[in-house]
Amino acid sequence: MLDLDTLDLKRLRAFHLVARMGNLRLAAARLGQSIPAISGKLRKLETDLGFDLFERLPNRLVLTPAGERFLNEVDGIFERAEQALTSLSRATPEGRLSISVGSDHAWYFAPRIRNFLNRYPAIEVNLCVYKSAEALLAIDKGKVDLALGIFPDPPKRLERHTIIETGLSLAYNPQDPNLRRRPPTLGDLTRQRLIVPPGTTTTRRLIERHLGASLAKASMILEAPTCETAATFVETGVGSAIVHTLCLERLRSRHVQGTDLGPRVGKVGFAVVYRKSALRQPACSALLEQLTDQAS
Repeated sequence: MLDLDTLDLKRLRAFHLVARMGNLRLAAARLGQSIPAISGKLRKLETDLGFDLFERLPNRLVLTPAGERFLNEVDGIFERAEQALTSLSRATPEGRLSISVGSDHAWYFAPRIRNFLNRYPAIEVNLCVYKSAEALLAIDKGKVDLALGIFPDPPKRLERHTIIETGLSLAYNPQDPNLRRRPPTLGDLTRQRLIVPPGTTTTRRLIERHLGASLAKASMILEAPTCETAATFVETGVGSAIVHTLCLERLRSRHVQGTDLGPRVGKVGFAVVYRKSALRQPACSALLEQLTDQAS
């Protein structure tokens, strides 16, 4: 039976980081240990506690109900420990970070970056907007420390961590007299204008792969650089649009509604990409923890 005299704080910290960052690899990098070592700590902690903390699914770990309750208690332990350490030493990570944020994803990452800046006011952050290919090149050249956006297949020399996945939705104007159904389907768009992402984007390639036949039936294909721009055109009656479901949730209005296109279309991941050496920088490591914190 686990008690204070047998409690291993390192196992507890491994659990805390994996649960909050949602990833064994990131937790291992943060602690400077191997993935098997972190996995072993989790197993030993579960043995000591007498119950499972995680449900082990292919390629990911999901907290069990008992694990979620335990995490709430562990959160308090490390929050109080951090407060105690801060009271002894006011030193916090310092330095300068350069972050690339995709124009269509800034709204999602902005609150996490705000929380990071509030927590670490001594860190100076430079924000810039690059397209995906430009962002990867900027990371390679050292101009950018991290890039936030959609990066389906970055070079192997870079690390990629998915923050959240989203499907695709059909955004439409419910006042459009050309739409006979409520909500409409892709079949209702025959000989109508359809707004989609630019042809160079990952989302557009996903649309063409799964919905090429529907695109061919549209009277005109219009390209909009962001979901917000597409929603503006939908609102003004230009046409209907295929957008990220995650974006649509914040863009809904009286003149912009949507219907999820379902799993057959696939999913897109909003992710962070960085050099493998980035976690050696305390400021970069702190930002990664903030970005991947599922409670943010």
